[in-house]
Amino acid sequence: MEIASARRAPSRPVALLVALLLSGGLPACRRRQDGPRRPAAADAAAAGPGAATLRGRVVDRRDHPVPDARVLVFPVADGGATAAMTPAHATTDFEGAFTLEHLTAGGYRMLIEAAGFPTTEKADVSAPASDLVLRLDGEGRTIVGRVELAGAPVADATVALAAETGGPLRQAHTRADGGFVFGGLGAGAYALRAVQGGLVSPVAHEVQVGREGARAPLRLALEPGQTIAGRVVEDAGNGLRGIEVRGEVAALAPGEDPLPALARSDAAAGFTIGPFLPGSYRLTAAHPGYVLRRAPTIDLAASGAQPPPVLLELLRGARVAGRVVDARGGAVASAHVRCVASAMDDLTVETGPLPLAAEAAALPPGAGRALGSTRVALSDGSGRFAVDDLIPGRYRVEVAHVGLEPMRTDEFVVAPGERRDLGTLSLREGFPVEGRVIDDGGNPIEGARVVVGGGAAGDSAAGLYALTDSGGHFSLAVPAGSYQLAASASGHGPARASVDVKPNTPSPSVELRLTRAEAVLEGLVRDSGGRPLSRARLLAWPADARFGNGPDGAPVGTASADVGGHFRLADLPAGELRLEVQHPDYPSTRFPATPGRYALLTVPLPGGIAGEAHARATGAAVVRGRVEAAGPDGAKASADLQRAGGFRLPRLVPGHWRLTVSAPGFHPVEQELDVPASVNLGEMSVRELRVDLDPT
Repeated sequence: MEIASARRAPSRPVALLVALLLSGGLPACRRRQDGPRRPAAADAAAAGPGAATLRGRVVDRRDHPVPDARVLVFPVADGGATAAMTPAHATTDFEGAFTLEHLTAGGYRMLIEAAGFPTTEKADVSAPASDLVLRLDGEGRTIVGRVELAGAPVADATVALAAETGGPLRQAHTRADGGFVFGGLGAGAYALRAVQGGLVSPVAHEVQVGREGARAPLRLALEPGQTIAGRVVEDAGNGLRGIEVRGEVAALAPGEDPLPALARSDAAAGFTIGPFLPGSYRLTAAHPGYVLRRAPTIDLAASGAQPPPVLLELLRGARVAGRVVDARGGAVASAHVRCVASAMDDLTVETGPLPLAAEAAALPPGAGRALGSTRVALSDGSGRFAVDDLIPGRYRVEVAHVGLEPMRTDEFVVAPGERRDLGTLSLREGFPVEGRVIDDGGNPIEGARVVVGGGAAGDSAAGLYALTDSGGHFSLAVPAGSYQLAASASGHGPARASVDVKPNTPSPSVELRLTRAEAVLEGLVRDSGGRPLSRARLLAWPADARFGNGPDGAPVGTASADVGGHFRLADLPAGELRLEVQHPDYPSTRFPATPGRYALLTVPLPGGIAGEAHARATGAAVVRGRVEAAGPDGAKASADLQRAGGFRLPRLVPGHWRLTVSAPGFHPVEQELDVPASVNLGEMSVRELRVDLDPT
């Protein structure tokens, strides 16, 4: 049997795999070294009544074995539906062979994933079966190299490899001459790193594998590294054992480091992770039912000084549930429910990359909500929904459904582990807004995004969007009021239109015409100390885009800066733009730019405030409260008061700031101050700020 290669949208097994990976439900794969093969019937007899075995090999287009491929099998229920359970899984050995035992006889779907190859699926596999041949699209190639220390070969070093775009991690060990080899790789770019004891090599990025494989042996030179130690605790302060800790380069977005360092907390809840070379690293931890309060960034100096211990706090995840009905009390299925965090800029909700394809596949057709720092869910056939694994804090819930008026709840607070039932949420009939998006030649544009902005009837419809169909048509339902519609599509400039929605009047029909975007913007982004902002994310918006909690509409272009800070945005509309620079170590900064002119962007070094809140009369620390900060050009920041009344506001735009400190039982206090840029990145430029509060 063979698998026909196909590049298609992720199917239901793929979506199930994504969900299992995010929830931690998929156990770690282990490598199998198969012995002599037995007939499938013998396997079934040995495993017990009704048990079956699947054996086979994973090969490339030329029948070369693909080692370290991950093979998963999903049971298929009657009617062809994939059963909702953890799939059986195995990893191929060096000959590409795999064995999946203790299966129930019946139908299965198989999913195969290997570094550098497209994920491949095979349906209609019956167990038991032996000698399956699962063929991946592409040809396996090889990377060879050598690990050295001061020019001498290093034996028994561990070399890790992963695709630059993410995927399974592979490892190899060096021979006596320091040599290593990775075979069965698909074409693409890879990252490699060597480790032995406390020694580590710099990561070799963008190692290309094509028709000829790697052109020359790769050299990985070991250097002394540093480790980071700490503990993992829950919100009650108790230690947590067996928790996986992940360390990745802080300059990259969460989940974008192809070779993160991994460790696990011991019986005393302690961990040691590394070794790392000097630089900045972000630590995260994950466990089912818990969410990480904050992902700290640790700076390792070239001097080799040991950083202080790190505390990773996992909070018991909260749950928000409810039921969505229409004005007549009938259940509303597939309503899009967003649980939106309020003032949680310093908290980490996700520790990996957001599964955009899976997220988009889960959205209802037609209207949806623009994604932000939120958790989302869809109501079931009875209108019920549940949003799990929420960080304790303040939230509001927003509900949208095609043809119904969107709604937004008041803010509420959930505690660690709380199960909050919002009861029944009723959606009223909305007033339709329909239209069409076309290009400058009058042709329909499929997949264009039309976003609602403004609204005199309140902002419950702000951020609501629709995607156009193959004819360029879209439809929305909003409350009565006046709105701005913003349309955008890849390769086109934006378009805007105003609409008035009134009761008992014909629904307005809007035509939005997008012009072709062919302009290019190149430039360099660095900080005020002259350092390039490697991997900074740049977003281009029309110059007249309105910025509140975020700009209306979608960006007309995005790019990431390379290691030297250089960037290039193509397919931009002609005319003035506004660039937004995002980087985890700096506050978001906006710049005017013009396509065709080289853009030299200088991001200021951020400042920061570290302070404490105390009762004026007694000097006692105020440990329950919040600090809200407003700064230049509408910049905002916030933090909760911690133990001993302390608070930290990092990554602030230098300039004049106004702080408002509030706590139960005390009068709010405002304090104004100037925040200079920090001398060293990551340091607080204002320290030991004291705020005194008077009791009510």
